[in-house]
Amino acid sequence: MEHAKITIIRNGIKEQASLNYDDTKGLIVFSMLNGFIKTYKANDLYLCLAKIRHEHPEILFLCKGAKLNVTPSRMCSQMSGGAIAYDLKPGIPATRDDIVQIFDYEEENLSKDLKDQQNYYNQWIKSLQK
Repeated sequence: MEHAKITIIRNGIKEQASLNYDDTKGLIVFSMLNGFIKTYKANDLYLCLAKIRHEHPEILFLCKGAKLNVTPSRMCSQMSGGAIAYDLKPGIPATRDDIVQIFDYEEENLSKDLKDQQNYYNQWIKSLQK
């Protein structure tokens, strides 16, 4: 398993959380300083992170995978197990320069809900058709 630390805001306080993950299995073991530890599984790491966020709506996750306009393509999901995704901009097709690591630090345009990210993605697709 690989390991990453991400910054979260829990009860108004920034702290580090640990993610032990296996991108081939879509598995994340999420642990916090308060002793919480739980294993999450999904089709890829991006969706796994979304499950963690869904189960902990009181926590703000300061990482690219929680950014409103970050979404993996199918190819990103297949090739990286969801560890990378595109940082999308309205009206502009995504390129390699837009690829980000989902566990990297981010504090702008964060979303607590995967549905918001999916809605953004759908709006982005429409913006390309104009």
